[in-house]
Amino acid sequence: MLIIYKDNCMNAGQFSKNILDLNENILFAGVLEKSGHLSTSHQRVAIDEYLKGRNLEMIYSQSVYVTDLRKMLSNSLGNLNSISYVYEKLKILLFPIKDHILLVFINNNIKTDDVIKNIHNYVNSAEGLDLYTVV
Repeated sequence: MLIIYKDNCMNAGQFSKNILDLNENILFAGVLEKSGHLSTSHQRVAIDEYLKGRNLEMIYSQSVYVTDLRKMLSNSLGNLNSISYVYEKLKILLFPIKDHILLVFINNNIKTDDVIKNIHNYVNSAEGLDLYTVV
């Protein structure tokens, strides 16, 4: 069940849970800080299945770095909406949201555009989003 708080702030924990609940093919949803620290996440399957050792930390750092590069191109191309990586086993989606990054892993057999559209619609409807608060 998706929860949208109209009168109160929605914290990062509830936000990542709601993203996971958007589609059963979303395997993982997490909020990254600019430092590369994962502040909160929810997962449907154990991500360790796909990423061993320090690979997950590398994805966090790489996600922040790549998303931050958008600033160099935003004057020419406009705002960055999302980034997607397509691997054989899964897809990784990145969404810059305020000063954070939403990191999403999805099954590789689902249409990426549909998930991106659903996530953007949800983010745009989420009022009072507070990604600094983790509960």
